[in-house]
Amino acid sequence: MLNKRFYTNLLPVEWIMISYLLLTGILIIIFFGKLEQAYSHLMFRVAILVIISIFAITAAKWNKSRVFDICRLYFPVVLLGYLYKETDYMNNLIFKTDLDPLFANLEEFIFGMQPSVEFSSVMSSEIFAELMYFGYFAYYLMILFIPVYLYFKTGRQESEQLIFIMINSFLIYYLVFILLPVGGPQFYFKDPSHNLPGGYVFGTAIRFIQEVGEAPTAAFPSSHASIYLMLTYVIYKFARKLLFIAISIGFLLLLSTVYIRAHYVVDVLFAMLYTPSLFIFSKKLHTRLSGFTKLKEI
Repeated sequence: MLNKRFYTNLLPVEWIMISYLLLTGILIIIFFGKLEQAYSHLMFRVAILVIISIFAITAAKWNKSRVFDICRLYFPVVLLGYLYKETDYMNNLIFKTDLDPLFANLEEFIFGMQPSVEFSSVMSSEIFAELMYFGYFAYYLMILFIPVYLYFKTGRQESEQLIFIMINSFLIYYLVFILLPVGGPQFYFKDPSHNLPGGYVFGTAIRFIQEVGEAPTAAFPSSHASIYLMLTYVIYKFARKLLFIAISIGFLLLLSTVYIRAHYVVDVLFAMLYTPSLFIFSKKLHTRLSGFTKLKEI
């Protein structure tokens, strides 16, 4: 039986990761007969729980090791790719088909057209397309770079809080993606006459990411837009020298989500409206779980 030190050694981000794995594990058990390879998904959860336990148990011994600390903080970030793909694995447990017709009809009602299709048709320049691909790709760089920048620039606590807010927000979105299956325009509109411009270097990179990591899931709401806004706010608070770069990238990023057909416009708009509430909730939850009293508020 794990002693009290184990529980007190768990980081807030580890608590929410454990909670997510247990909750989705219960879902897998409930729908065990309807899911393929359910056993392997459950074993994945056991393996992650063991790794998190090892981190917590050995924390006292390695608490002065920066390498150990960074590995521990970033371990939940590494899991995001797998957990994202897993939303497609579970997102038709309640709704048997994706809800894209509903969102496409809403776009048609609001705009009188499909912006995700028409955008790339009107702006078909390869150079413009490359800018869009760059904006979309930069999102991944921000997720990796900003917490590290905070870690070395302002301190561990601010970086740990940001990682918690990001991971908690992602996991909440993943639950929404499971319960509300929307594949996105790239999967719903497959007319070859409306193929996207290829772009160049970043176009190739994004296509590779889509082939390896994308699935018909996670369109609504846009976690890309939401997490970007959170990161930009943190940059404003702690790294204003980077603010112009972040805003410039963000302008391209928000456009690119529609341009490359990853999202409907309503996905982005809803995410922008919902992000402040999610950010505040995540920050308060972190404070409750961590008990930090001297942490600079993000």
